[in-house]
Amino acid sequence: MQFKDLKGYLIAIDLDGTLVQNFDDYDKKSFELLKEISKNNYVVISTGRPYRSSKYFYDLLELNTPIVNYNGAWVHHPSDPNFPKNFITIDKNNLLNFIKEKNHILHNLFCEIEDDIYVIRYDDEIEPYLHINGGNLHFGNLSEILPSDPNGAILFIKKDCEKELEDYVNNHYNNEVKLRYWFTTNVIVCELYNPLTSKANALKRICEYYNIPKEKTIAIGDGHNDIEMFDFCEIGVAMENSHKDLFEHAKFVTKDVKNNGVYHFFMQEIK
Repeated sequence: MQFKDLKGYLIAIDLDGTLVQNFDDYDKKSFELLKEISKNNYVVISTGRPYRSSKYFYDLLELNTPIVNYNGAWVHHPSDPNFPKNFITIDKNNLLNFIKEKNHILHNLFCEIEDDIYVIRYDDEIEPYLHINGGNLHFGNLSEILPSDPNGAILFIKKDCEKELEDYVNNHYNNEVKLRYWFTTNVIVCELYNPLTSKANALKRICEYYNIPKEKTIAIGDGHNDIEMFDFCEIGVAMENSHKDLFEHAKFVTKDVKNNGVYHFFMQEIK
């Protein structure tokens, strides 16, 4: 089966590392093909980004489908008011207690409530992660400025503090919050999130809304946060540049984002 034979499929696709690199340099060749594919299928962006920084790509693809943001913590349809909006959060007090008790290992932290961004310290290092355009930035003491429960939190932790962080999450959150590592630069970047938050749960809601069977689902991604999405979908397609743990959950591996991997997957025979 080739892409021209795909009809009525849910095609869930990640952005960063899959269709986009360096935050805004997108794979034009794959975008053009996806626009063609979306005429007969449900192409759904499924990303860790907020809506404000994925809307540009949503519009560029000329989509009319729900969009999955914050790795599934926020799911909505920009133009269909009947689609049930879903926003999953973590407890504000849990987060504030963490900041108070583990401030000595904390380099920085930010969290979001839809398009409101709350950050402890604003500096050049954290700026690329915030996707400020279209958002409302607040910075300072979160106990004073955070009004309600956020969708999760991104942590910048000092190196060699992983065990202390993991022990705290395991001992204090009673399975109400989970920890996921992103990557390590000069600090450790990781995420606190609600266990109900996953791209898989988000896609399940979308499939139910459109009555799409599992055998007509395809997921394409590159990150550790795509594992559950791959396990949910019939076909998981990992980029060549993917996180090492993702490959064992994938049915196909395609070229990396620099070499138009999404385009090359759809141009081959899909079995």
